[in-house]
Amino acid sequence: MSGERKQGSRLKRALLSLVVLASLAVALQSVVFSGADFTAASTDPGNSFTAGDLAHTNSGDGQVVIDAAGMVPGASKSTTLTLTGSGDLAGAYTLSESGVADTPASPGLSGVLVLTVEDVTGTPATLFQGTVSAFSAVGLGSIGPGETRTYRLTLAYPAGPNDAALQGATNLGTGNLR
Repeated sequence: MSGERKQGSRLKRALLSLVVLASLAVALQSVVFSGADFTAASTDPGNSFTAGDLAHTNSGDGQVVIDAAGMVPGASKSTTLTLTGSGDLAGAYTLSESGVADTPASPGLSGVLVLTVEDVTGTPATLFQGTVSAFSAVGLGSIGPGETRTYRLTLAYPAGPNDAALQGATNLGTGNLR
């Protein structure tokens, strides 16, 4: 009987091996001979771009464009800043403040001085008007190659009752053009 058991056990193993191999063959056939073929393509005009040089000249490059030195209540100062596109591409420009520091901090002179930024190319348009402390950035618009835009910056110290705490106060800061 032990011989019949061994032979039955071998037969079961052989049969089990055949079933596993048959299952594996069916699975491989499905993978290897599958007729599925997927391809897709799309174009989106919004995702196209052009390489080139984005450059400009700035009439106030490396200089303090406007400051509050020597201003008293009722006084104002104005200056212009001219940007000219000099590259191959148009670009959107932004004027932003950087590092405003009031001495003394309270009351701060930046909370009193009024800054006006105007685009005076063609018909003047006010881009920002408010206190220096309220100014963070203003979009100057797009400037194309060979195009020139001129901006007027005006700093005003409103007339009114003198605040003795502001006598001798200073306001330092720089602007950034991006």
